[in-house]
Amino acid sequence: DKIGTVNMQQLLAQFHKSAPVLETFKGYEKQIIERNKTKAEEIRALMDEAAKTQKRAETPSFAREKKEQLLREAQSTRVEAKAREDARIAWITRKKTAFSEKQAVELGVLRKEIMGMVREFGDAEGYDYIFDKSGSSGASIPILAYAKDATSLTEKMLERINRDAPDEEAEGSDQGKSKGSGEE
Repeated sequence: DKIGTVNMQQLLAQFHKSAPVLETFKGYEKQIIERNKTKAEEIRALMDEAAKTQKRAETPSFAREKKEQLLREAQSTRVEAKAREDARIAWITRKKTAFSEKQAVELGVLRKEIMGMVREFGDAEGYDYIFDKSGSSGASIPILAYAKDATSLTEKMLERINRDAPDEEAEGSDQGKSKGSGEE
């Protein structure tokens, strides 16, 4: 039996189609973090306002009615801050869940595409089995405990999955950009 290995994590990370997807994820994650930060700052401002109102209520020169009114205002502001904090936590939980699902779906599409190319390569090169050496069991133990480096197909697969990539790197390193030489 002819057996080979690939590192799917490396293939996915270095697949030319992964870069724009990962950049989109970074942008989306940054938006979530910024919005969460804004919400947290608003809540902090409310809590500060409640503390100031509470402190004003402790002023000895105020009449009892005024003190009670200020204490009610402080309590009301704290209740609003608590409600906003609960809403913020629910919001961030929903956003993180949706983001994780979006990542799983979009990266899953890329993984399937890479797996198709691995199968195609394995078929063409006569491999009986190709294992993912980056895969882990539920206990985070690598599924493939040992394989000779000579059987690693990761580098060949990186060439294969990126052969359709735009020639950005080649254009940047070649000083005389030749037109029409996109085929290998």
